[in-house]
Amino acid sequence: MSVVKLQQVSRAFPVGNKPIVALDKLDLTLEKGEFVVLRGASGSGKSTLLNLIGAMDDPDGGEVYIHDQALSTLSDRQKSKLRSRYIGFIFQSFNLIPVLTALENVQYPLSLQKVPNAQAKARAAEALEQVGLADFIHRRPNQLSGGQMQRVAIARAIVTKPDIILADEPTANLDSETSTQIMDLLGELNVQTGLTFLFATHHDFVLSRASRVLELKDGKIIKDDKLRGLTSVKTKAS
Repeated sequence: MSVVKLQQVSRAFPVGNKPIVALDKLDLTLEKGEFVVLRGASGSGKSTLLNLIGAMDDPDGGEVYIHDQALSTLSDRQKSKLRSRYIGFIFQSFNLIPVLTALENVQYPLSLQKVPNAQAKARAAEALEQVGLADFIHRRPNQLSGGQMQRVAIARAIVTKPDIILADEPTANLDSETSTQIMDLLGELNVQTGLTFLFATHHDFVLSRASRVLELKDGKIIKDDKLRGLTSVKTKAS
């Protein structure tokens, strides 16, 4: 089942008198349960692609579909609702709210969805337990390490139970050991939940977790390697 589909998607940005093409008539389909690594040099179009799939930007041409819903047919308000329902984001800068505790940061997107407070707190605590931070729920970001802050950001991304996680260089600001731990965690979540991941990076060590590797160059996919089959969700019996 496809979660995301792009058909002939193009996006350019004006620089001086000449537009810079970020994506050039790109076709792409992402299936449920894939762990897709998006590679490419700076300026190859990785972040632009994530922004279009995340309904944060609009293409100049072509169409982006989330669960067969064409994003061009939606209002800004409808796109916001779609993002909160189907898409989770993980960023390299964590983007945590400094004055909120870990629990409150993770609970925040549920509050925007008007989930009842008691239920939102319980789901946020469960998400933090999933990422190994059950003992840190009342700490604020300045009381956490970089790796712990990224785990809070991951919990915030999964707490709404989205269908796809978009991760833009989430290990860029972490040391190698912490980066490996974060990637192991994301790989485990992919297997346990069946979440689809699209992970933009330039680090080769990420490849061992990937089910598929896409390489971007000059706004085009120049390589699409499927390394293994789709993940299957683990059950308690297994």
